Amino acid sequence: MVLTNAETMRLLRELKDAKPIVNVELEVSGHKITQEDLKLLEAIMEKGSIRRVSAELNVSYRTIWLRIKRMEDELGFYLVKREKGGVGGGRDILTLQAQILIEKYRVLSKLVQKSIGETDLTPSLRIAGSDCPGVELLMHLYEEKGKVAEYLKVGSQLGLELLVNGYSDLAGIHIIDPETGEYNTHVMRKKLYQGLVLIHGYWREIGFIVEKGNPKNIQSPKDLLRSDVVLANRNKGSGTHLFTQYLLREISKEIGSPIQALTRRIRGYSSEYYSHREAALAVLMKKADVTIGPRWVADELGLEFIPLAREKFDFATRKELLKKDAIRDFISLLQSQQFKEEASKKGIYISLQTGTLLNK
Repeated sequence: MVLTNAETMRLLRELKDAKPIVNVELEVSGHKITQEDLKLLEAIMEKGSIRRVSAELNVSYRTIWLRIKRMEDELGFYLVKREKGGVGGGRDILTLQAQILIEKYRVLSKLVQKSIGETDLTPSLRIAGSDCPGVELLMHLYEEKGKVAEYLKVGSQLGLELLVNGYSDLAGIHIIDPETGEYNTHVMRKKLYQGLVLIHGYWREIGFIVEKGNPKNIQSPKDLLRSDVVLANRNKGSGTHLFTQYLLREISKEIGSPIQALTRRIRGYSSEYYSHREAALAVLMKKADVTIGPRWVADELGLEFIPLAREKFDFATRKELLKKDAIRDFISLLQSQQFKEEASKKGIYISLQTGTLLNK
């Protein structure tokens, strides 16, 4: 099921109050004791009989007995012993060692939950926007410093919406103006985004991604109009979808056909893939003949890449966040030699403007 922007915003509001549920496990003598193992022992202690536990859980006696036997073999001591006869018949009781395990688990679980309750679980940097390995690399470098970052790959337009509404600190965008071919700067002139500033990012190659050998001989945007070509299109609001619109506008000018008529001729135009990799996988699995995306996706999946253009990938933030340490650290990493060297391996190109502010 695909979430609309409104549904995504509602989900993020609800996630603000979300609390983690942690299942603690014990490692004893190199062997893992799970929460389910401990609950089983507690049930035997409470019911006094494996058979009663078996009946209540609707699990066979043999299954429970084998699980206990496995734990005993791994730990090297008995957990359950059988007492025969006596008033009321025999019973299964826990050994002292089993009772110690249960108590140790109870205390450890309490300490873990207490620690979580006292810890700020908000990531120090939140990024939303388009899918890009450059951002993933920056996240990795940021977290190497012992900090935690969040990256929501929601597309350029929704990334800006989340930024404006306070759900993120940065929006990674590559939005082309279909009229002029200008990237990102035209968006900052809109009234809705007057409180934002643009941090210059980097350039990356974008082009056709096709099967190895390019069996359909797809070379130019006009090949998308052919009846034997199926497109795996990106979702509306993504920078790549807008780039596709830009290409169609150029074709429209050249052949004098309305854009709406062109979209009707493209097989697969109405499809919506929510990441570059997902769209490229459609090509790899022969569900489509071509998608439009960056070079790194083609390289990753062993597909062929046919360059169309270089697109600008920038970062928007709110003006008041420029004083935030996390934003300063991010800009510093963006301008670092380490990022420049690693990014170049992914077809990402740094300029002298990278990390500078476009509008203050």
